[in-house]
Amino acid sequence: MTKIKDHRKFIRVGIKQLTSIVHNNGDFELVEGAKNFKSAKINITDISYGGLCIESKQSLQEGVSFDLEIPKIKNLEGAIIECEVTRSIFREDPLYHVNLGTDRDKSTYEIGLKFKVPNTEYLKQLYALAVANQI
Repeated sequence: MTKIKDHRKFIRVGIKQLTSIVHNNGDFELVEGAKNFKSAKINITDISYGGLCIESKQSLQEGVSFDLEIPKIKNLEGAIIECEVTRSIFREDPLYHVNLGTDRDKSTYEIGLKFKVPNTEYLKQLYALAVANQI
């Protein structure tokens, strides 16, 4: 996996949560799916052919599956990629108590995503764009 060191501008994606059964503190929980895509801004911090690590203001529950709608980027057409959340860690702004509720709040969620169908030609092209700093 290649680590992307510089911070990219956020890209706007669509997220449509799928109905999932997740393991939560020893119990299983049903998470209802969504009917429509919800727009979200993400920053890709790490990418491989098997998944992504993203930063987002929006939290996603570990174990939940969803469709990630990637917009057209450069010469790469838009696509919908089915993913599963492998981790979601809250990264608190050091000045959280001061910036809470303002645009200055730098808090984000670091979210690990696993592609349900890894290593496709589309994902190889997305990976190439990301590591070439073209996203």
